[in-house]
Amino acid sequence: MKKLFFYLLMLCLGTINTYAQTLRTFYIDFGPNDVTNGNITISPDVNGNYWNNVTNTSTTAPSVYLLTSRNASSGAFINITSGFSSNGINNGGLLAPNAALLKDFAINTATQDYFHTDNTAAFIIKGLDVSKGYVFYFFATRNDPEVRKSNYTLTGKTTYTATLQTSGPNLGGTGYNGNNSTIVATGTIAPDAKGQIAITVKRELGSFGYIGALKMEEVRLPVTALKTVYVDFGPNDVTNGNITTSPDINGNYWNNVTNTNTTAAQVNLADKASVPIGAYIKITSGFSSNGIQNGGLLSPDAGLLGDFAIPTATQDYFHTTASSSLSIRGLDKTKGYVFNLFGSRNDPEKRVTTYSLTGATFYNGNLQTSGTDLGGAGYNGNTKTVLTTDIIMPDDNGHINLTVTRAEGSFGYLGLMKMNQVDPVVFEPGCPAKDITRVAIMGSSVPSGTGATNNQGYAQLYAQLLTARANSGVGQPWNVSNISVPGNNTINVINRWDKDLIPLCSKYVIYALSLGNEGITTGGQATFDQFRDNLKLLINKARQQGIEPIITNCYSREDYTATEYNYIKRMNLLIHSWNVASVNLLGALDNGAGRWATGYKSDDLHPNDAGHLEFEYAIVPSLFDALKAGKSQPYMIDGTSLGLSPASGYKLQIKPEEILHSFTLSYNIQTSSTGQVVEMSTVAGQNKLVINASGKMDYSSASSAGIPGLTVLNDNQWHKVTLTHYYAMGKTLLYVDKVLQGSIAEKIVTTSFDLNGSNAPAANYSTLLFHRSGMAAEEINAMVDGNLLKSSLEIYSPLDGANVFSADPIVNLAQSTNKVRKVNLISGTYYLQNRFSNLYMDVDDNQITQDGCNIQQWAFMGTTNQQFTFTHLGNDVYKIICVKSGKSVDVSEVSTADGANVQQWGYVGGANQQFFMVPVDNDYYKIVAKHSGKLVEVSNFSTSNGGNVQQWTDANQISGQWKLVRPGATMLATTDSSMRKDNIKDISVYPNPAVTTLYIGGITHPIGIKIYSSSGQLLVSSFGTSVAVDRLKAGVYFVHLKSKGTDKVLKFIKQ
Repeated sequence: MKKLFFYLLMLCLGTINTYAQTLRTFYIDFGPNDVTNGNITISPDVNGNYWNNVTNTSTTAPSVYLLTSRNASSGAFINITSGFSSNGINNGGLLAPNAALLKDFAINTATQDYFHTDNTAAFIIKGLDVSKGYVFYFFATRNDPEVRKSNYTLTGKTTYTATLQTSGPNLGGTGYNGNNSTIVATGTIAPDAKGQIAITVKRELGSFGYIGALKMEEVRLPVTALKTVYVDFGPNDVTNGNITTSPDINGNYWNNVTNTNTTAAQVNLADKASVPIGAYIKITSGFSSNGIQNGGLLSPDAGLLGDFAIPTATQDYFHTTASSSLSIRGLDKTKGYVFNLFGSRNDPEKRVTTYSLTGATFYNGNLQTSGTDLGGAGYNGNTKTVLTTDIIMPDDNGHINLTVTRAEGSFGYLGLMKMNQVDPVVFEPGCPAKDITRVAIMGSSVPSGTGATNNQGYAQLYAQLLTARANSGVGQPWNVSNISVPGNNTINVINRWDKDLIPLCSKYVIYALSLGNEGITTGGQATFDQFRDNLKLLINKARQQGIEPIITNCYSREDYTATEYNYIKRMNLLIHSWNVASVNLLGALDNGAGRWATGYKSDDLHPNDAGHLEFEYAIVPSLFDALKAGKSQPYMIDGTSLGLSPASGYKLQIKPEEILHSFTLSYNIQTSSTGQVVEMSTVAGQNKLVINASGKMDYSSASSAGIPGLTVLNDNQWHKVTLTHYYAMGKTLLYVDKVLQGSIAEKIVTTSFDLNGSNAPAANYSTLLFHRSGMAAEEINAMVDGNLLKSSLEIYSPLDGANVFSADPIVNLAQSTNKVRKVNLISGTYYLQNRFSNLYMDVDDNQITQDGCNIQQWAFMGTTNQQFTFTHLGNDVYKIICVKSGKSVDVSEVSTADGANVQQWGYVGGANQQFFMVPVDNDYYKIVAKHSGKLVEVSNFSTSNGGNVQQWTDANQISGQWKLVRPGATMLATTDSSMRKDNIKDISVYPNPAVTTLYIGGITHPIGIKIYSSSGQLLVSSFGTSVAVDRLKAGVYFVHLKSKGTDKVLKFIKQ
């Protein structure tokens, strides 16, 4: 069976022995819940522990999903595999357990009842962490004078057997014939490759075997470190800190990170033997530093800290008042990494630091660094505790990111780190053969379609969009399975995960859940933490099984207050940063206060049809195509930019995939000039971002009064400009850096964004971002602070002019197949040279002032009747005006027919006077009439002066391709202007239709002969007075005859 490397949570061997530490504890009460013979154990118990209750003895019983003793979901669950019976209170259960004898098992509802078997019964625990070990504690009792012993056999990766006497004369003392004091403990059992441990309960002696209560402790399993890296964080100013020199007293070599800023050079890492490992550390969100004179641990004890007891490593530290981060990059993606983290600050205030590591999976851990007498003997700093993480697999980019957060007290700390490279553990997925075209959607009522007509909600609409894209050849074929259940929260989804998701064998799963269903309106921070941790668990579970997860962010509800709104914005900022594709639903329907935009709710908890449609628009249409192609999550690329100006000769264009409503466009700019920076094509017209004469950024709109700028940004410093539009709310907001310039009420449908242009300033640009959702001020601020927000991200181009990341300076790193396009700047005046004939578009000079004057081709004359001015109308649509007449190129009578004449007419804004400019290559374009979608071409492949210009269906004919040549540029070879039609009027071809041979009449010498298909493809090239056509298929062809003084195209039919 195919196996996967599990993105694992396991620990590496180190100098500090932490493997006896219990990571999680589970309590399980077996017995009936009928009051007469038993009751479930209510949580928390008197010791503060939470219990799980298994009451159904049948093999058909539903799974019992296990909570930890701290009431956290685990993803593990119990199934009965061979049936028990149950009994209890009236049949020998222990009714009054003694805490002195049974300690945490002394809970009367846990000891008063039991499961039993007269032979053998069994259950299995699934969903366990394959990298961990488990220690089991069994208790059972039955007040009966018969000696009865129960055997417990546990089978995982290994097998363990234990026996417990439950009954017998005076077994419990003072005449009590049941067990009231003995708990049998097993050794450490590792789960099998599927994360399972099977437990068999057998009657070993006497009439019955029993199980009453079970405690399961999760512990770490030791593994072998392949490489070890030591890192010292802190200043190197002697006063407050020093680098750690190598080798240290233990012979280990250290790496030193001393610069706290995001602009710091990367620190290349070597292992403890001073061998470079090819990885490096980059600061991604700045720290501060301190040390010797501010509470650093000056005299570490090797007996407490082992290999960390190096004074220069413990005496100084990095710290943060909120949250700071670094990224470890260039890691081996086939290996796992375990981190040992230490921080200390001698201060009586209780200070706790959270360390969050994100690679392919997540890990969070807390470490107390400060507090009264924390280190003993009156020392208020940490002297002995090192946080050891689970194993983290790097993400697809080879990165693991570490975020250091102040969890309690004034500061969070990072003093030193050890990173151990280890082998991953093999995990066997429940469904080895994935359906690579299947997407499961697992959520609650909104993704199930509640609020929409016939339950056709946003998930169903997105599925329909994927089908339409596949049918049109734009996207891959996808199958969507919606297994959402109204009312579900993260706990419900965890508890049905194995039953509902695994059997689908889907390659992808969208988790579509909300803080509302989680209970945020009453639960506050505890609910926030539960939602966050359970989402991380669901992500880890999916990747363990080889399923790629996608997350939808939290969204509006009508009962949210400012408190809940802040929670969902905080959660969304977290999800933005996670190494997982995500969708910003809040930015689609927010009213600015966390409630539904007016007109978009079905009821207080659900959107209506219009609201579901807005949610669908927020999902990147090509997301799954990009995931299937192996496109990894993007990360911020620094230290590069791209210079643009009108002299560049091109603009950068983003055309959103499919229909776009809400959006956020953001870019960094450095300039000292003024001019138009961005042009947006909308259904209503052109919207623009322009640096005005005062150096401020103005937003002008075809739909509203626009927004005048407040902040001067042409000071040659870097600034971030962000335009965000909430379609449902009907509002556009403009930010420069973190300063709101203003907002305007409008609803716009944008079809393209152009950066740079004919009137643009000379500027440097970086970090071009386009999201399919609006953004709150907190999100804008996070981007200004250098964070890459990834929810609903369709375009992220670093604008890598320095080729730091890619040889392509406009590469799109977002998980979409869309691209940033280079589009030539067309606006201005040109000659138009036909690719086939090399002649130029020409307005008949004899009728130059008249509407209806014919447009033809002619040899280059250099006159203004051959010059045309292009004005961009948006969406690559232009009006084309003859310079001499001032009139527009025009398709006669708004005809859509092939052969309709192209003429000039006074411009009235008709679609027959507007043309798409479609680039081909080498400055050649197709000129496509907007109203008909047909090419402007030269009739019948004419190479003669006077050849008529018409419209015709686009078959890629080169007679419909035109080169734009600026006045003053070197002209390409042209036909001799003295050549006239009457010089070659007697040339003909026969027979017509032809069968085997086509003859050329009216010539006295051999001539060049080329035969083209009706679409302009060259098929035959010859020289002579005839040409064989027997191999041509029946149809219409054009023959091009050319020699000195002769240049003619004729049509013939091949039978």
